[in-house]
Amino acid sequence: MKKLIVFAMLAAFLAFPLTAFGTMGQMSPASNDINVKFFGSMKTYPTWMSDLNFNSDSNVKNWMLDENGVMADHTIRNELRMGWKGGNDTFDFMIILEADFNLNKPNGDRGSSGEAPNNSGMTGEDFGVEKLDIGYNFGPFRIHSGWTTRWLDLKTGGLIYGDDHPYIGLTGNIGENFSWETDYTIVWDTIQDETDGEGFVWPTSIGNPMDGDNLDWRVYSVKGMYKIPSGFAKGFVISPFYAYSDNDEHDAQVSYFGLEGYGKLGMFTPRFEIAYADGDMDLGTENYDIGAMAAYASVDVEICPGFIPYFGIKFEEGDSDPNDDDINAFNSITDITRYTPTFGMENAIVYRYVPILGTHLYSGNFNTIGTQNGYGGISNSSRSDAPGMLMWGVGFKGKYDKWSYKVQYMDFSFDEEPIGLDGVTRTDDEVGQEFDLRVTYTFSKHFSMSNCFAAFDPGDAIQDRFGSDFDDTALVNTIELIWKW
Repeated sequence: MKKLIVFAMLAAFLAFPLTAFGTMGQMSPASNDINVKFFGSMKTYPTWMSDLNFNSDSNVKNWMLDENGVMADHTIRNELRMGWKGGNDTFDFMIILEADFNLNKPNGDRGSSGEAPNNSGMTGEDFGVEKLDIGYNFGPFRIHSGWTTRWLDLKTGGLIYGDDHPYIGLTGNIGENFSWETDYTIVWDTIQDETDGEGFVWPTSIGNPMDGDNLDWRVYSVKGMYKIPSGFAKGFVISPFYAYSDNDEHDAQVSYFGLEGYGKLGMFTPRFEIAYADGDMDLGTENYDIGAMAAYASVDVEICPGFIPYFGIKFEEGDSDPNDDDINAFNSITDITRYTPTFGMENAIVYRYVPILGTHLYSGNFNTIGTQNGYGGISNSSRSDAPGMLMWGVGFKGKYDKWSYKVQYMDFSFDEEPIGLDGVTRTDDEVGQEFDLRVTYTFSKHFSMSNCFAAFDPGDAIQDRFGSDFDDTALVNTIELIWKW
């Protein structure tokens, strides 16, 4: 009898995991009126880098930072995402889990001690919810919340805002050709919402970990989109938008006024954006008036699918005098030029945090150069006396069968020159030129392979800031292995 009981227990134990394995890949939501779709992707980017500090004889600041963390010499970035989306006529949701890290043993098998560079992923070593959006449609409008990517101007220049920060938002339509959206955004790291912990006395050795009165940063935005219904410009979108940035962390209250337009006009696809920042900011005991503008314009010319030339310009105002009571440097909330349609390229150099250039993630400007806190930028990192920039660029792209390519040239200069190496004289305005080339072969809808080559040749402004030895060309070569399902 005992043998029979032992045998029955063993059989039940073995049958349980077999049953569990048999149901993997199947999803049955608790409510039978909801359809659910599973999707995902993995990007593996082996990357080789050289002279990121423009000086082959020095290792000072010879690195850059991306979402996976610090990268130098040879690093493999790995981004894994798994997601679900679904809903019914009124309810919808989207959830994406992500792990983004340098591909190495400590990160791969989760044995890291938590110290960089072994665990240098900005999104953390753990597999967490990277993007989330859950909504309910009332008919005239939809209410939604989460922290998936939201933007004001991603389809043109990306000058003001685009990121995956927490929000509560409303979207809706008025007629067939006008849509609108409004967001209340609270972003940690850059835009924060901390409690103050009043009424509770924390031990002196700990301090008050909840004291965040001076860390809050909240943004309120509204955006309209009008699609021209007829004529030659049918389908072209005109989009005005407004955002109010209440940045307690840097004592700045700023209104952003913007207008963008984009769409296809015959063989041309023009895009334009103009933005203005107006407000005030306290630096120490002094109050400063903020007034700064930025603009973008580009056009694609589709001669044929295999050859589409494009060209464009981007301007951000710089501050000429950090000692007056005006701030004229344009600081975004979190700009996102890296993912814009025309000049955006994920593995280009200028869209990373490169300390020697003064760039930060996604932005493609030089706003970390300066001596005083600014009123925006990713991680609140922009400077109120930033030099601004002017970029002009040309390129061409196309597709043929399973091949696609994109090649571009961008020239960068300062709007207002910063102080140079001697601490007195202003630098030359020429920052440098970047050349990017990306070639892709798509094996199937589930797998593609690319090679992205980027080179940044420094201009005289770099030597004026750091010395005559900083004149070598920075090179980054990335193999892109991308799986999708």
